[in-house]
Amino acid sequence: MLNIIPTPKATTMANERIAISPCVTADDKLFSAAQTLKEYALRTKMIDLCQGEGGIKFVHDASIKSEAYKLTVTSNGATVLACDLEGANHAAVTLIQLLEKDGDNITLPVGTIEDYPECSWRGVMVDLARDWHELYVLYEYVDMCCFFKLKYLHLHFTDYQSYTLPSKLFPKLPTPGRHYTEEELKGLMAYATSRGVQIVPEIDTPGHSLIFTDTYPEIFGDEGIICNSKTSINAMTALFGELCELFSDSDYIHIGGDEVNINYWTNCPRCLERFKYDGVDVDSYLETNEKRRELAELMYATFIKRICEAVLSFGKTPVVWEGFCEEMNYLIPRDAVIVSWENYFQTTPKLLEAGFRIINGAWRPMYVVTPTKYWSPEEVYNWSVYTWGAVHPESPYLNEYLVIEPTSQVEGGQLLAWGDYIVGEFHPVSEGVREEQRLLEERAPCLAENVWTRKKVLSWDEFAPKMEQINALYETFRNNKSLCK
Repeated sequence: MLNIIPTPKATTMANERIAISPCVTADDKLFSAAQTLKEYALRTKMIDLCQGEGGIKFVHDASIKSEAYKLTVTSNGATVLACDLEGANHAAVTLIQLLEKDGDNITLPVGTIEDYPECSWRGVMVDLARDWHELYVLYEYVDMCCFFKLKYLHLHFTDYQSYTLPSKLFPKLPTPGRHYTEEELKGLMAYATSRGVQIVPEIDTPGHSLIFTDTYPEIFGDEGIICNSKTSINAMTALFGELCELFSDSDYIHIGGDEVNINYWTNCPRCLERFKYDGVDVDSYLETNEKRRELAELMYATFIKRICEAVLSFGKTPVVWEGFCEEMNYLIPRDAVIVSWENYFQTTPKLLEAGFRIINGAWRPMYVVTPTKYWSPEEVYNWSVYTWGAVHPESPYLNEYLVIEPTSQVEGGQLLAWGDYIVGEFHPVSEGVREEQRLLEERAPCLAENVWTRKKVLSWDEFAPKMEQINALYETFRNNKSLCK
C-alpha cells in the first residue's frame, strides 16, 4: 500500500521502483508547482532537484478536470498532467510522499496515479483576532494546507479582541501592534495562490464587533453590535469592498453572522427608522415580546442579506455562519454558502431543505480550542462530511451525532481553531499559537482523507500507520524551513 495521504482514487503503482534524473521542468502555467516540488523535496528528503530534462516534468493538459492530475512513471521519467495549478500542486505533494534518494538519482514507483478531490471545500480556519499570530505562522499554515491538499485557509481576522486587517477607509479599526499590512497580506495571498491554496478572509459581523463600536460609534453604533441602519450598512458595504479588493485571488469572503445580540436592534431608534423606511410595520412588532423577537430575527436576516448582496456585487461568494432562523431563510441569497457548525440556531436538515449549499464545520469533532477542548485524531478520522456533533445544551443533537444522507449540497468540511484561552494559559502567547498549530497539524491528515474522498476507503487501523509516517515527513518539512530561505 502506497503511503500517500489522502489516498489516491486509482493507481497501478506497485513495489518496483525506478531511478530517474533529479531534474524538473514545467510548462509555464504549472511552473509554480515545479517550484513547490523543488522546495518541498529539499525540506523533506534533502533532495536538491535541478532545472532540466530527463526527470520530472509538469505538462499542461486542458482535458484534465480542475484540481485533478495524472502521474505516470516510466523508464523515461515522471510526467504530471494537470489543467491547473491546483492539480499540479496536488501531484507535487504526491511526489514528495513517494520520492526517495538513490545516490545521484531519485527513485519513484513505476506505474500511474489518477487522482482528484471529491469535495470542493477542504479547509482549515484559524482565529487570528484573539491571539496575535506572527506573519510567518500564516505562511506555515499555507504550507500545511498545500501539503495535505486542503484548498482553503479561512482566516478569522476580526473579533472582540482585535481587528487584524488594514483599512484605508476606516484607519482607526486596525488594532495598534496587532494588524497585518496590505503589503504583508498581498504577499501571503501570492504565496498561497502559487501553492494552489485560497485565503478566505473573514470580517465577523454584525456581532463580535466591539472594535467597530469602540472606534466609530457614530457610524456603527455603541452597543458592541453593528447598528442596522442605512449609515452602518453603507459603511459595511464599503469595508467589504475594500476586503474583496485586497484579497483579489479569493473566490470566497466570509461575512461572519454568528452569536449576535439581535434584541438590541428592536430598541435602537436608528435601526427602527431604517426598517420603517423600508415599509416594515415596526409598531405592530413592538406590541409583545414574541413579536419583538420576530422583528429582531427579520432585522438580522435582512442584515445578512444586504452584506451577502454587497459581496456578490463585488464578484465574490459570501460565506456565513449558521445563525439566522429557519423562518427567515427566504431572505438569504442561495448564492451564499452556510457553515453549519452548531445545529442550534438552525439545523443542517433545515438548511439543506431550504436549498443552501453548506460546509460542515461541526463543533464535535472539528473544533480545536487550545488547550481546553479538542477531539482525538481517531475521532476526527471517524467523522465524515455528512456527520455533525453539537455541544450547545439546546441543540436537538446534543447527545447524538446527526448523520445525513449523502448530498452534493454539502460541499465539504473544515477544521476550526479558536484561540479563546491561549492568552490566559500560555506565556508567551507564541507557545500557545505553536500548540494550536501542532494540534491542527496532527489532525490535518484525517481531515484531508475525509474531504478528498467522501466515502472512506480505509479503516482507522489501516490509516493510522500511514498517518504516522506522513506526519513524521511533515514534521521534517516544517523543521527544515531554513533550507529554502
